[in-house]
Amino acid sequence: MHTSAVLLRRRVLSGFNNIISMKSWEFFVRLGFACAGLLILTGLYFWFYRVLRYLGTVQIIGPLLPWKLTAMALLITFSMVAISGLVTAMTTLYYSFDLKFLFSSPVPVRGIFFDKTVETAFYSSWTLAAVLVPYVFALGRVMNATPFFCAYFLLLVPFVLLGAAFGIALSMALMYWFPTSRTRDIVWLLSSSALIFVYMMLRFVQPERLVRPGSLEVVANYLQFLSAPTAEYLPSWWVSGGMLAFLHGQYGRFAQYCLLLALSVVVVYGLLVYVSKWVYMKGFSGAQEGMRQNAKGLSPEPFERGLVHRELLSRVEGTLLWKDRKLFMRDVRYWSQGALILAIMAVYLFSIRQLPIEGRDLRSLISFLNIAVAGFVVASIGLRFTFPAVSLEGKSFWLLRSAPVSVGRLLREKLVLWAAPSMLVGGVLVAWSNILLDADFFISALSLVTILVTSLAFCVMGIGLGAVFPKFNVENIHQIESSAGGFIYMACCMGYLAAVLSVEAYPVRVHFLGKFTGGATWNWGWLALCAAAYIALNAAAMLIPWKMGLAVVERYEV
Repeated sequence: MHTSAVLLRRRVLSGFNNIISMKSWEFFVRLGFACAGLLILTGLYFWFYRVLRYLGTVQIIGPLLPWKLTAMALLITFSMVAISGLVTAMTTLYYSFDLKFLFSSPVPVRGIFFDKTVETAFYSSWTLAAVLVPYVFALGRVMNATPFFCAYFLLLVPFVLLGAAFGIALSMALMYWFPTSRTRDIVWLLSSSALIFVYMMLRFVQPERLVRPGSLEVVANYLQFLSAPTAEYLPSWWVSGGMLAFLHGQYGRFAQYCLLLALSVVVVYGLLVYVSKWVYMKGFSGAQEGMRQNAKGLSPEPFERGLVHRELLSRVEGTLLWKDRKLFMRDVRYWSQGALILAIMAVYLFSIRQLPIEGRDLRSLISFLNIAVAGFVVASIGLRFTFPAVSLEGKSFWLLRSAPVSVGRLLREKLVLWAAPSMLVGGVLVAWSNILLDADFFISALSLVTILVTSLAFCVMGIGLGAVFPKFNVENIHQIESSAGGFIYMACCMGYLAAVLSVEAYPVRVHFLGKFTGGATWNWGWLALCAAAYIALNAAAMLIPWKMGLAVVERYEV
C-alpha cells in the first residue's frame, strides 16, 4: 500500500476510534457544540443578507457594492488563511508530538510532509471556510441567483487550499534559512502583530459609517474604483470573477476560473512535496535544537523570595509561583496573546466611546449592563489562561504529585498567579467605561465592585473546573480550550453572570426610580435578601468548583 494511503488510513481509523470510544456525555456536549455552531452560522447568514440587501438598494452604485465587498472579503480571508497556515505549519510540520515516531518508521520524508501538509491545510482554513458558506448563500439570495449557485462552492475549496499553501511555503523557507526554535517564536510574534493590526484598523476606521445614507453619497464618487478588479492576480479575484461569470450565465468563463484554481492547487502542492525532500528535513532537524544562552553574572533575586520572607506565601508556594512565572515569560505565545488582549481592550473602550447615547441616566444604565459584556471578556480570557493552568503541567504533573506538595497548595499558587491579572483586566474595562459614559457614582461603584468580585470568581472557577477536567496529554493548548470542560466552564461563567445581574436588578431599579420619580423608598428587607443571595451565589461559585477540583486531582493516578 502506498505511504500516503497508509498515513491517511491511520487518520481515518484514529477518528473512528475516537467516535466509538466517546462517552454519552461527551457525545451530547459535542452535539451541543455543533448546534451552537449552526446557530452562529445561521445568524451570520441573516446578518450578511441584511447588509448585502441594504447595499444593493443604494442608487447608482448598488449593483457594484456587493461584488466589491465580496472581492475585499475574499482578499482578507485569503490573507488570514495564509497567516493561519504559517502559524499552524510551525506546529504541525515541526513540533507535532508524533513526528519523532513517524521519522523513526520506514516512511519517506515526502510522505510524512504530505500527511502533515494536509493536516495543516485543514486546520488552518476550515473555520474561515465555514464563515464563507453563509456569505455565499446570502450573496446568491440577494443577487437572485438560480438554485445552482451552489456551484460557487467549487471555487472555495481550492481557494482556501491555496491560502494555506502560501503559509506552508513561507514556514518552510523560514525554517530552512533559520533552522532554530527561535524562528517559531518570531513567527508567533509577527503573525500575532499582523492580526492585531488588522483587527484594530478594521474597528478604528468605523465601517458603520459606510451604511449611513449621508456617507454613501461620498462613495458614489468612486464608481471607477468599485468597478476595478481587486488584486486580480490573486486567487481571491479568481473566485469573485468566477461567481460573477456564473451569475451572468458565462459558464465557459466560470469553468476557466475553476480550472485555473484547480491547476494552481495541483502545481503549488506538487512543488511543495517535491522540494520537501531537501528543505523539510533541514528545518525539522534545526527545530529540535534548544536555545543557547551565554548568561554571565548572577541572576537577579526573584520577587517571590520577598513574598516568602514577608510570610505572604509559603516557601513551596513561592517556588511554584516562580516556576510558573518563568515559564510564562519564556513562552512567546503568551506575549502575543497579551498584546491581543490589550488590542481587545482598546477596541472595546473605543466602541464604548462611540456609542450614540444621550442623557446621563441612560448612560448610567448602559454602564450597569456593561458588566455583562466586560464579564464575558474576562471569562474568555480565563478560558485561555486560567482554565488550562492545571492541564499545562503536562507530563511533569507526576513530579508535583510525587513531591511533598499538597494539591491545595498547587491550586492556591495557580490562583495567586492569575487572580491579579484577571481582576486588573475587568477593573480597567469597567472603570474606564464608567468614565467614558459619565455614569453616576452609585452605578460606577456598584459596577466596579461587581466586576472585581466576578473576575475573582471566574479565576477560582477556572482553576477548579480546570482541575475537574484535566487534559495532560494534549498537543497544544487549543485542545484544552475547545474540550468539553472548556464548554462547561464558559456555561458556568455565563450562568453565574446572569444570576449576578438578576440579583442586582432590584437595587439598580430602585436607584433609577428615585432619579426618574424624584424619590423612591428602599425596602430594606428586599435589599438584605439581595445581599444574602449575592454572598451565597459567590460562595457557591467559588467553593463548589474549588472543592471538586481538589477531590479530582487528589484521586488522579499519575
